[in-house]
Amino acid sequence: MPQNDAGDNLRTSLSRLLTSGTDTNPALNALLADYTSYHRVLAIVGGAFLLALTTLSVMLWGRFRRSRTPGRGWSFERRTYFGLGLVAFGAALFLGLVVAANVSTVLDPRHGFGGAMGLLGTPRAGTSAAQLQDAFATWLQSGAPSVPPEVTRAIDERLAWQRPKAIITSTLLLGFVAVSAVTWRSLIRRSHGRTGRRSLRGWGLLGAGVLSVAVGLVLMLMVLGNTQGSLAPLSLTLFFG
Repeated sequence: MPQNDAGDNLRTSLSRLLTSGTDTNPALNALLADYTSYHRVLAIVGGAFLLALTTLSVMLWGRFRRSRTPGRGWSFERRTYFGLGLVAFGAALFLGLVVAANVSTVLDPRHGFGGAMGLLGTPRAGTSAAQLQDAFATWLQSGAPSVPPEVTRAIDERLAWQRPKAIITSTLLLGFVAVSAVTWRSLIRRSHGRTGRRSLRGWGLLGAGVLSVAVGLVLMLMVLGNTQGSLAPLSLTLFFG
C-alpha cells in the first residue's frame, strides 16, 4: 500500500534543524522544551517513588533483622520482611537507573531527542497519522511560534483520556498500597498463632498479598507514564500521535 512521505519529510526537517544546532526556530524550541519537561517529570515523579521504595526497603531490612528468633530459623514473618524488602530494593534499583537516564536527557535534550526520532513511524497516505506528521513538518519548516491547529487538536484528544488515566491509576495505586499493607500485616499476625498447616483462607490471603504487590508495581509504572503524558504532551504526540 502507498506510504505517505510526511514521515520522511518530518525526519529530514528534524535532522536538519538538530544538526544545525540552531536555537532560533520557535517550533523546534517548543518541541525541545516539551521533550525536556517530559523527562524532567519522570525524573521528579520517579525520584519520589525511588525515595519511597528506598525508605521502605531500609525499614523492611530493619524489621527483618529484629525478627530473628534463636532456634526457630526463618519464620513466616522473617521471610516476609526479606522477600518484600528484596522486591522494594529491586524496584528502587530499577527506578534509580530510569531516573539517572532521564536526568541525563534533561541535561542534553538535543542528543536524546535525536535518538528518539526512531520512534517516528511511517503512516499510510491519507490517514490522520500522516496528516499529523505533515502538520509537524510544515510547522518546523515555517518556524512559527504557535502550535498548528491539527497538532493542538491531537494533543487535546490525547489529554482527554490520558489525564483521567493518570488520576485513576494514581488513585488505584494508593488503594493497592493500603490493601497490600493491611493484607501483609494480617498474614504476619495470623502466622504468630498458627501451629499447623495454612488454611484455605490463609492461602487466599497470601495470594491476595502477592497480587497486590505485583499490581502495585504495574500501577506505579502506569502512573509514571500517564503523568508524563499529561504534563508534557507535545513531544509524545509527535512520536506516537
